[in-house]
Amino acid sequence: MKFLKKASLAAAIAAASISAQAGMVALDDETMAATTGQAGVTIEINIGSAGITVGEIEYIDEGSVLMQNLKVSNVTNLKQTIDVDANGNLLLGVTGVNGVQVALGDTAADTSGQFSAVALKSTAGEVTELVNNLDMTFNLGETNTKVLNMAAAGNATAIAALPTSAQTGSVAILANTTIEITDMNVGAFGYTKAQAENLAAAARAGGTIADDDAVEAGYASQLANGSAVQITGLKFYGTGGVGTGATIEQTIWAKGGSAGQNGTADQGGGVYIQLGQIAGTLEVGGIAMGGESIGSLKISDINLAGMTQRIYGH
Repeated sequence: MKFLKKASLAAAIAAASISAQAGMVALDDETMAATTGQAGVTIEINIGSAGITVGEIEYIDEGSVLMQNLKVSNVTNLKQTIDVDANGNLLLGVTGVNGVQVALGDTAADTSGQFSAVALKSTAGEVTELVNNLDMTFNLGETNTKVLNMAAAGNATAIAALPTSAQTGSVAILANTTIEITDMNVGAFGYTKAQAENLAAAARAGGTIADDDAVEAGYASQLANGSAVQITGLKFYGTGGVGTGATIEQTIWAKGGSAGQNGTADQGGGVYIQLGQIAGTLEVGGIAMGGESIGSLKISDINLAGMTQRIYGH
């Protein structure tokens, strides 16, 4: 949802700027005094069942990674607040929302296999499928984010409480929320539409299937939608059981310079993410391989507190 927040904020700022320039007047001291300490900005977002969609996202290195047919729907009365406190800290709040739906790749209604949730593409343009489909319904709890002004003397106590490496970063972000995944389904290791059609044509030519257009089309559809591994009914919930959200607390900071700056792993340039807490239970209702069920799975008392990641280019 971060891209939605940024897009909404940019639109609000642009609209405010145009309006202000159209009717700019001088403010006297009394009026100026009345403007201090005012409340911040609230942005409301509603996304209906039709949802918002993105056709394709492509990450390009030499080859590419593709994510196709992204859809976000059923976001009701999501409110974001934006404030800046006396120490120059940016405060972002998001209200909780239930039943948010996110989908990638093929959907249950699509039998053509024309989309991949995640696909790999060579520089020559050949595409193979890693993840066929992914759909998820989740409840997002109230989210609070603070972007610390690292130069403010009033933030000395907050900065001292950060991880040691973060205290010399250029920015630090403190965030906490809760999330419950009520249902998630994934199909992995399949074929793209083009791969499925080529395999079906080869099977027809080799006599594996009947020499018939309808049979070939049906075989191709099966291949395009028949992922080798299928996970259904995945749930993730908090320590209070089903119906509760798992708490997620994290600190994010950034350091300028190269990845090997100062010659130490925790001082090099990049973005750091430390999990203060992420605790909950993971359930998988069904796992199928090759179209046959191999059972279900439950992992309890997951706690990833204290794990730190550094992200940088290579």
